[in-house]
Amino acid sequence: MELFTILQKNTYVDSLASLFTMSVLMDSAGIESAYAGMATASNRQTMEELGLADDTVRSAGENDFVVAVRADSREAFEAAMAKTKKDERTNSIGKTSFVTIDDAVRENPRANICSIAVPGEYACEVTKQALNKGLHCIVFSSNVPLEQEREMKELAREKGLLCMGPDCGVANINGVAFVLSSINNRGPFGICGASGCGIQHVAAFLHEAGSGVSQTIGTGGNDLKEQVGGISMMMGIDALENDPDTDYIIVISRKPADSVLQTLLVRISQCKKPVVACLMGVDRSLVEATGALWANDLDGCAQQALSLIGKEIAFDSDETLTQMARQAVEGMSPQQKYVRGIYCGGTYCDEVMQTMQPVIGGIHSNCPLSPELRLEDSRVSVGNTVVDSGEEEFTRGRPHPTLEPTMRLPLIAKEGEDPETAVILLDFILTPPEHIDPAGVTLPVLTKAMEAARARGGKIAVVCSVLGTDADLQNADAQRQKLRDAGVYVCRSNRQAGQLAAKIIQMKKERDGR
Repeated sequence: MELFTILQKNTYVDSLASLFTMSVLMDSAGIESAYAGMATASNRQTMEELGLADDTVRSAGENDFVVAVRADSREAFEAAMAKTKKDERTNSIGKTSFVTIDDAVRENPRANICSIAVPGEYACEVTKQALNKGLHCIVFSSNVPLEQEREMKELAREKGLLCMGPDCGVANINGVAFVLSSINNRGPFGICGASGCGIQHVAAFLHEAGSGVSQTIGTGGNDLKEQVGGISMMMGIDALENDPDTDYIIVISRKPADSVLQTLLVRISQCKKPVVACLMGVDRSLVEATGALWANDLDGCAQQALSLIGKEIAFDSDETLTQMARQAVEGMSPQQKYVRGIYCGGTYCDEVMQTMQPVIGGIHSNCPLSPELRLEDSRVSVGNTVVDSGEEEFTRGRPHPTLEPTMRLPLIAKEGEDPETAVILLDFILTPPEHIDPAGVTLPVLTKAMEAARARGGKIAVVCSVLGTDADLQNADAQRQKLRDAGVYVCRSNRQAGQLAAKIIQMKKERDGR
């Protein structure tokens, strides 16, 4: 393997475009590893750790863009780079690039939203520049200190503008899907949430039922922490309450900080439009005291919302799941004992553990429900294990698995080789900039795992859910069918996938008498 580097002096490329470039490179023949990004101190350190730094990288400045690729040959490297030029989605739409926000606003005076995907250390300054130009902001950048997030959001509040994020990948404004949002029908429901995965989930069910969303506003996962104070959540609810296209408001988050929760509950109680609230971990009586409809989980949130317009969701019955579990257990060997989940979505990871743990006991994870269940090594499973492959230990210097599904294939392959694995549990989250066929990319590894289990005298059950719509480029229905055709158990939702996986483990334990 040879290391090849390209340096573009004084050239800014945002982090989302860099991720796309990395995804294309790493999906190319003859490429072992790759990195593309601005040559910030933290990025240069990441490249050192990945073995992708040479003198060109080390001498690069913070305003330079660098690409480093370890490839079989120069021919493989050049072919991969040519592919990035051909597939580069950010440059294929014929739009003009601008060096500064001032230049962009001068040329586009009617623009009122700025999507920001700069490295985290620059996000605060760039966001403040955009806000001072009168632009609402969608901040995809992550790793922004909480005090800077508060500073950005206080300025947004002062200006009467929305600051969605940092770490906001989901926003659908007036029918336009931004960043990682699925493509949804328009409808009467406005969603404000601190979970991109949660927003996507509820919006997808609304779409499937023939309804849709007016707006979806992501706040970023840290908005409801005490240090930030829920500024974007409160402003998002205000915006939806004043939006003529929104008849019903849906609020989604994990449990807020206590002080923020009280403020949020008061705001919900004062809302002039019907509210459905899915505040995971918050006592039902507190939510219902506000007059809102309470939802325990994301499935329930979608159900409650659709009940407001006389529609409902047909989930698989417990009997159906039991039949599927019974079929899955047939042929498993005595060695097979555990569920092994490899997740893209953090909220989904948390939800599936909450679903399974009461049935099969403690679940180890890199983001566990309780501290004693934290894995010492995120790549080494212990008993029943579910890992979030979107956490920093997996994504530092690499694309997020939601954008690039090949990133979690080594983890899936490793679990398939373990004779104690009974269930491989996965989520598939579709987004416009993602790989066009995430199921197709993943199936060879899953098929190999199932074949290896049969060769050992057992059988692995692969259980999953697919989050997306039939309007997404990948087409959620087509992705589900492709997985089913390969023998994968595809469930209606992530929660039901967790229920099925837990039933399989429970039945297997009962069958083996242990």
